Amino acid sequence: MRVDEELGRALAELSSTLTPQPDPYGRVRARYRRTRQQRVGGLALALVVSVGGTAFAIAGPARITQPPPANSNESIAPVVAWSDKLLQSPPRGAVAQDTGYVRQLSDILLGAQRRGDFPNLTVPVNAVKILFVEDVDDQRIALAAFVRDQPDPVTGWPSAALWLVAEKDASAEKLASTGSVRGTSDGLEPYESLAVDGPSGPGKAIHVAIAPAGCVFLTSPVLNGKEFQWASEPTGSYLIRTPQTQRPEWWRVNCGKVTRKITPGPGSLAPKPITDAQFTTAMSRVRGTVKAQQRARELVYQWTQSAGYRLTALPSVVWGGHVAGVPTVGGPSVADGQVTVLAAPAVDGSWVGEVTIEPDQPRSDGVISTGTSFAVTTDPTDPASVLAVPIDGDAVGGEGQQFLLVVTPSAATTVRALQDGREVARAPASGSGAALTVPRPTAGIVVQALDASGRTLASAQVSDEGAQGTPETDAWNLE
Repeated sequence: MRVDEELGRALAELSSTLTPQPDPYGRVRARYRRTRQQRVGGLALALVVSVGGTAFAIAGPARITQPPPANSNESIAPVVAWSDKLLQSPPRGAVAQDTGYVRQLSDILLGAQRRGDFPNLTVPVNAVKILFVEDVDDQRIALAAFVRDQPDPVTGWPSAALWLVAEKDASAEKLASTGSVRGTSDGLEPYESLAVDGPSGPGKAIHVAIAPAGCVFLTSPVLNGKEFQWASEPTGSYLIRTPQTQRPEWWRVNCGKVTRKITPGPGSLAPKPITDAQFTTAMSRVRGTVKAQQRARELVYQWTQSAGYRLTALPSVVWGGHVAGVPTVGGPSVADGQVTVLAAPAVDGSWVGEVTIEPDQPRSDGVISTGTSFAVTTDPTDPASVLAVPIDGDAVGGEGQQFLLVVTPSAATTVRALQDGREVARAPASGSGAALTVPRPTAGIVVQALDASGRTLASAQVSDEGAQGTPETDAWNLE
C-alpha cells in the first residue's frame, strides 16, 4: 500500500475519534483513555487537534495522545447513566439470541480477564455482559462489557468494553481468545462502534454501531446543503454496514424524542488515491504557485479521507505559495514555509477548508507540517474572490494581533483590512497571496484586494476558524 494511502486511512480513523465544537460530550470523552488497534500497518503518526478542531500538526513516529481534560467541573453523570442503559440492554444480533453461547462467552471472558489475559483491561471486575454478537459476512463480531468492582476513581466510569472479531461460526473459546481482540476501552460509551477490515481485501471494512435498547438508528444519503432525508433502520438500536451495503450517508440515533447523536457514516469520496483526472480538476482554479504537485495531491487525498462525508465534493487546491514568518502550531512561534490551501463544499451548503504549513527547516519535535481549518459561506475557489484565513493568532506578537493569510485575485497588488469602515492594516500582495496582521478579535473585519490603481477587486470578511459546515451532534451528556 502506498504511503499516502496509508496516511489517508490513518487520518480517517484518527479523526473519527475527534468531534468539533459545539460538543460538550466530546470534552467529557477526553477524561478517559481509549485504545483501539489501528489498521494502518507500520505507519506511526501523531495527530494533535485543538479542542475547537481548528489546528492540527502531523509528526513523525510518536505516540497518539488524547487532548487534555477540559473543565473539571463538567458532570458526566448523564453520560454514565446512558452507558448504564446500554449495559442493561439485552444482547443484540442474531447469534446473541443463542443464550447458551452468550453465557459461555461471558464466563470464558470473565475467567480470562481475571487471569490477566487482557493487558489493557486489568481492573478488578465482577461480571461480563455480552451486548452484541453477530456473524457479518465472514466475521463473527462481539461487544462485551466488563463491570468493575468499583467505578474508575478518576472518571467515575462503571464498566469497560472489549470488541472481539473472529471467523464466522467461531466457538466461544475462539472468540474470547486474546487474538480476537480488536479494541479495548476504559469506559463503555453510550454509543459504541467498530470498523474492521473484511477478508475480501484492504479498505473493504465492516462497520458496526450500537446504542442502548429503545434507541433507534436512522440514516440519510449525503445531500449538498439540503435537509437530510432520515429513514429508520430495520435493526433498530444497532447498525451494520458491509462493503456491499456501505454508501455515502449520515447516521442518527434517536432515544425517545431526543436526538443523541448525528455523525457521518463510514467512508469518503475518495476510497482510493485520487486519479489524474480528479487531481486535474482539483488544480483547475488554483492560484499562486504549487511547486510540489505530488504533495498537493497527497493533501487532497488525505483530507478527503479524514473529512469523510462531511464533504459533498472532492477538495480543490485554492492557493499555494511560500510565506515568511507564518505562525505554526507548537514549537517555534513563526517559521518560513510552503503553504497550501484547500477548500471543499460541506453538507450544510457552506465551504470548509484546510491550510497546511510545511516549514523550510525541520523542527526539533519532529513535526513535519502544521495548519488550521476554516469555514466560509461563499466559494473560495473562485479566482476572482478574496479569502482571509486566521493562522494561530496566539503565536504572533501581542494578544491583540491576528495573523491572516490572504488569497487574492491575480491582479491584486495590495490588501487592506477595514474595521467599521476604518483601515486598520495594509500589506503588499503578489502571486495572488499576502500576509496581513490585524487587530483581534477579527469579527466584522473586511479584507479588500486592490489593484495597482487602488480599485477594489474583491472583498470578504475574515473566515471563521474551525472546519464547521457539519451538523454533527453528540448529546449523551444532556439530561
